[in-house]
Amino acid sequence: MLVTINTTDTQNIDWAATGAAEIVQNVFTLINTFTYEVAYDRTIGIPGSFIDMPTPEAVPIVVERIYTLIDECEPRATVEDVIFAGLSEDGTLIFEVVIDV
Repeated sequence: MLVTINTTDTQNIDWAATGAAEIVQNVFTLINTFTYEVAYDRTIGIPGSFIDMPTPEAVPIVVERIYTLIDECEPRATVEDVIFAGLSEDGTLIFEVVIDV
């Protein structure tokens, strides 16, 4: 089952999620977490070092990290595609991540 996750979506945590819903929720959390935000595993997340970079330099860094992060931290999901969808009004990079669950 293919699922597209947009990094700008909001999602409430479903503590009782199981199966595909749990995997999608885990991937959403991973791609919306910066490194050093998780107290007991500071390496989980997207590095913040790209923030002040020009967009053409930042996008490949984030795309590569999304593939690696999901592969390492949520092996039940397979990344099919990561699409740069543009910038939000405040300059945040927007990505759509397509996963196979």
